[in-house]
Amino acid sequence: MATQHSLVLGIVSGAYERLRKEDSFEAGLYVALAAAVGILVAVILYFTCYTGILKRENERLGKVLGSLKREKETLGKEKDALQKNYEILKSKNERLGKEKEDLQKQNVLGIVSGENERLGKEDCFEAGLYFALAAAVGILLVVILYFACYTGILKRENERLGKEKEALQKNYEILKSKNERLGKEASSEVGFYVAVAAAVWIFVCSTYDIGDSFEKGLFVILCFAFCKARVKREIKRLIREKEDLQKNFDSLKGKNERLGKEKENLQKNDESLKQEKGKVEADFKELRRNTNMCVYAVDRDWKKLIEACVNVTLDPDTASPSLTVSEDGSRVKFTGERSADQWPSVLGREGFTSGRHYWEVEVGEKGYWVLGVSTHPHEKSIPQKPGEGYWLVTLAQGKICTAVSQSGDQILKLEKMCKMWGVYLDHGGGRLSFYNAETRFHIHTLEGSFPGQVYPIFSPGSHDKGPLVINTKVKNV
Repeated sequence: MATQHSLVLGIVSGAYERLRKEDSFEAGLYVALAAAVGILVAVILYFTCYTGILKRENERLGKVLGSLKREKETLGKEKDALQKNYEILKSKNERLGKEKEDLQKQNVLGIVSGENERLGKEDCFEAGLYFALAAAVGILLVVILYFACYTGILKRENERLGKEKEALQKNYEILKSKNERLGKEASSEVGFYVAVAAAVWIFVCSTYDIGDSFEKGLFVILCFAFCKARVKREIKRLIREKEDLQKNFDSLKGKNERLGKEKENLQKNDESLKQEKGKVEADFKELRRNTNMCVYAVDRDWKKLIEACVNVTLDPDTASPSLTVSEDGSRVKFTGERSADQWPSVLGREGFTSGRHYWEVEVGEKGYWVLGVSTHPHEKSIPQKPGEGYWLVTLAQGKICTAVSQSGDQILKLEKMCKMWGVYLDHGGGRLSFYNAETRFHIHTLEGSFPGQVYPIFSPGSHDKGPLVINTKVKNV
């Protein structure tokens, strides 16, 4: 390129010198010719550079096109993978839909749906608590059913492994005894052949009077060779049987070890499942303890309550003068004049020092009443602010339901006041629970330590004449 520039400059400079010497026309021709040559050279240079640029650009575009093709292939593979995932998710969704339909047929979802419809009538906060509690009940039931089934499976699997282990042990004993027997048979058979050869030899010697001759030696050699060949065949047979027995024994030993490992794994899984079950039950109990909402008592829990049912009879000697107790001791009502003594009370005849006890009380439509237990056998009324020794649930004004204990008072939020209350005392566990005896829903539990003897306590209040009636015909499961 430098050479071309110098050439152009030389031509131009030469033309300039000639223009100085010649006339104007010839000088103009030279100038035009030089300009044309310069333009031609510039065009050639331009096209040369542009061709190189185009070549490099084509190479770059080729590389870009190759990378785009590779990206297209990658995107195609990702599309196929996403399609497969979509199919898997679609099938899983269909399976979950079927499982949901199956669960909807069960009683648990029926309970949850019923609770959901009922919750729709409450405010958002209370509805959320009800729904969460109902869902927790459903989850707990599913977990309990799962653990029960899995525990049964583990139990059956352990029994099967135990039987297989016993069978393997028996097979091992059989193989061992068979091996010993084959060894004894081989020894006895060799002895038998030797004895037969000796007997033959004695018979031949006595019959043919064979002395120390060549025939005697030959006969002995033949007998020995026959016995030796027979013994070798028997030894080979015994060795083959022994090898087969050893292979069977090794196979049974390996299988026994595998079964032992499976049994250990199953036991570990069983322990972990028991721990998970205990954790779930503890979380559920904590949830029930921290909420006031009603929880449905399943048949198993309700059966425990019914088994602890006792006949509570009211003691007229402990009743307030403003109360009247029926002759059979099953009902009490307020018959006096209204006074400052708002909670006149009566106790049950028998106190409880241990064990579990359940009784039911019909409150009907009364707007005032008190149920619970007390450690004060000589007081005939309940203080306005009960102190130690009282575990109660009170109703005032027909809507304010309060749980009362020495640890403090707690307002119970109930959707609807029940007419039949169940009271469950777990003396050793320090728990007093209240249930809706008609719907079998748990309402609230008071916890504490019961010092000595406690008595069922009842107060119909002093605002209406309606009675409290002890239910003597408790419904079974």
